[in-house]
Amino acid sequence: MITNGVVDSVELMHMANTILLTPDDAPDYVALRREMLQDAPWAFLASEAQDRGCDVEKVRVSLQRTDAAIVGIRDDGKLVASAGVVREEALKRRHIAMIWGVYVTPAARGRGCARAVVSRAIELARSWAGIGSIHLAVNANAPEAKRLYESLGFREWGLEPDAVRIDGRSFAEHHMHLPLTGV
Repeated sequence: MITNGVVDSVELMHMANTILLTPDDAPDYVALRREMLQDAPWAFLASEAQDRGCDVEKVRVSLQRTDAAIVGIRDDGKLVASAGVVREEALKRRHIAMIWGVYVTPAARGRGCARAVVSRAIELARSWAGIGSIHLAVNANAPEAKRLYESLGFREWGLEPDAVRIDGRSFAEHHMHLPLTGV
């Protein structure tokens, strides 16, 4: 378990199966990104038609950044899980990292993949100088994901009603943070 951003030995074992995606992984990530946007459209703010994560070249460029990464897990060569992490760009928010795009393909669910990629993303963010907290948002339609984030030390700081609307149906989002410093 991660408590205040500190990983125990069980988490380290799960994290050993994670990889940091490289520009060569961009086509595989785009395939998984398209799957996640189709499988759970309510869970992501982006739609396939507008998402930069569905463009191989844009993903290749993103995977070259030093203040952003995508953590993945492969099963028999296929990318089955991912979580993105990025440092905020605004100068006054450079102390914040955001976790985004957490997804596990249905066939790989229930094996700890989400915990592993999120745990690795947390550790990566902790390694960046000056990061004081990690933020994320989780759709209210995903209580199991919210429970996972809570088990990793995240705490809710707000609920955004009507954050996502699909075909006239409204979904709220829980905003959560994990403080890494005493601030």
